[in-house]
Amino acid sequence: MIVVTGHLMIDPEKRQEAEAAIAAFVPQNLIEDGCVDYRFAYDVLDPNRLNGVEIWESQAAIDAHMGSAHMAEFMGAIAPCLGGEATFTAHEVSSSTKII
Repeated sequence: MIVVTGHLMIDPEKRQEAEAAIAAFVPQNLIEDGCVDYRFAYDVLDPNRLNGVEIWESQAAIDAHMGSAHMAEFMGAIAPCLGGEATFTAHEVSSSTKII
């Protein structure tokens, strides 16, 4: 399993456009083969930071996702909404244990 974590810094003047792009994008990801979960949420300490968490069954699933038409469309829609850094990192996970 691969967990991807990261964030997008959103220009506060483009928040509505960013939310519309994300609202159209996320449901398409959730139905992709190999997608376990895909979420964005605002950071409680920084209202312009959108944190992202993705869970994928395999690298092949991520590769297909990254090459999808809806990913290209999202990248075009979200780029003008960014007000700073956008970064995501993949983490290979061999096991998980629920702690709460």
